[in-house]
Amino acid sequence: MEPKHKALPVGFRFRPTDCEISKYFLTRKVLEQPMRSPNVPEECHDIFSRHPRDLPGYPRETHWYFYCRKLDSQVNPNSHSIWKQIGEETGVLDPKNNNTLVGIKRPFTFVDHDEEPDDILLSDEDESPQYNWFMDEFSLPLTVSETDWVLCHVFRKNNEPRSESEGENEEKETVEAESLDLLIEKDGTVLPPSPSPP
Repeated sequence: MEPKHKALPVGFRFRPTDCEISKYFLTRKVLEQPMRSPNVPEECHDIFSRHPRDLPGYPRETHWYFYCRKLDSQVNPNSHSIWKQIGEETGVLDPKNNNTLVGIKRPFTFVDHDEEPDDILLSDEDESPQYNWFMDEFSLPLTVSETDWVLCHVFRKNNEPRSESEGENEEKETVEAESLDLLIEKDGTVLPPSPSPP
């Protein structure tokens, strides 16, 4: 299935926390429960064999979220471009429920083996910005459900030097995103908050 880009209103963004991704979006997907979030990730089952530049909304977008059925054959070591797991998996805990384990997070980085010709020299103005591509793969623990569904968060980071003001703004946005609270419905279930304008 070809993923599509869902444009949000100007000033809005979709940045769910790790707990929201695991406890709400992935759990409800696996259990086939309805979701009332204004933005629900789409399915992209070839995400592990797709170059990030081919994702919808590139280059304007810097974050993507997709559901995927994880198969061992999806990570092909002979591919020119592969996702490589970095570091160890970590548990996603629910701080509002006695730190109950609600998800498992695995970090990946994109490794592109395509080599550029050595005789091509670009000026500073023509040189394209360099990006590091990363992916966080979220799965559910067996205590929640035994499933091959995962939710992947793909994002990029610019390698170019940033000013101090840019770094401060990004840090502020990250803190605000991580401090979002889940909304509680009348029946006790939780909903991620709607995006708020800056």
